[in-house]
Amino acid sequence: MTNPGDSDEWWKQYGGEGVTPETPPATPQQPAPPPAGYASAAQYQNPPLTPPPQPVYPNYPPPQANPTPSYPAAGQQPPAYGYPGYQPYGYGPPVQQTNSLAIASLVVSIIGVPAMFFCAFLPVVSIVGLVLGIVALNQLKNTQQQGRGLALGGVWVGAISIVLGLALFLILIIAGSTGSS
Repeated sequence: MTNPGDSDEWWKQYGGEGVTPETPPATPQQPAPPPAGYASAAQYQNPPLTPPPQPVYPNYPPPQANPTPSYPAAGQQPPAYGYPGYQPYGYGPPVQQTNSLAIASLVVSIIGVPAMFFCAFLPVVSIVGLVLGIVALNQLKNTQQQGRGLALGGVWVGAISIVLGLALFLILIIAGSTGSS
């Protein structure tokens, strides 16, 4: 235990008791006199004999020995843990679903545009897309689903392809009737 850094060395350095010194202690040094203008004795204040007054806290009812647990009524959800407004880690806000008829109306209306050229300019598939879009818009008024833009897209694409199909069909009929005479 004579190596520098041992716990006994540290203890002795800072005036620890109970450790036998290996060398006799040096004579205690007298403190240097204070500089001129200062009092010769340390000016310490004695602590007050009575403790300071304690702050007064509001009176709360004493805790009950065995509180009865409260359960939610039938059909009610128990309160969630944590702070209100925060979602637990790993869970996001609930995702709203998109109306399937709105998706179908846009898809069918888009398919109806090229299908019109293969069916002698008859916009049958586009009519189905237009009807699906109108039904989807009516459903979206009553539900909290998403897909209003898809339904409107299906209605507009279906309506435009119906107008184009009928115009091309009329041009085909007029060209066929004038060319045969």
